[in-house]
Amino acid sequence: MTDQLGLFGTNPEPTPSSTAPARQRRSRSTGTPAVAADVLADVHHGRYGLLDDGDRYVVFEDDTRVRLAAEENVLASLAAGGYVERRPIRDTVSCRHGAIRRPVTPLRLTKRGHALMNRWGALASYRTHSGKD
Repeated sequence: MTDQLGLFGTNPEPTPSSTAPARQRRSRSTGTPAVAADVLADVHHGRYGLLDDGDRYVVFEDDTRVRLAAEENVLASLAAGGYVERRPIRDTVSCRHGAIRRPVTPLRLTKRGHALMNRWGALASYRTHSGKD
């Protein structure tokens, strides 16, 4: 009777897969420079924000309505690189996301973001003038 389990059983031996679960990371990519340049220009014009002070990027459809941004990976990559940041809390607005009204913090470019936007803008004008487009 010694090899029977007790009332609550014994703790199973941990397996290597259960002791350290692998964290899945979202791939963060800026896509093509043209897409990133467009996103930087849209951030400059105030078209993107963060929903509920979280990590969900939204695009403003108008002054009172937002929807999830299709360029979420590009925005996350630019934010991680220090090109985009959220505006101060005082700039937070209340917008409808679906049927629910939620707080949205608009995004803005950092000094590095402005410099990158200007560099890529200069390269784009160079390509169109040189006929390599």
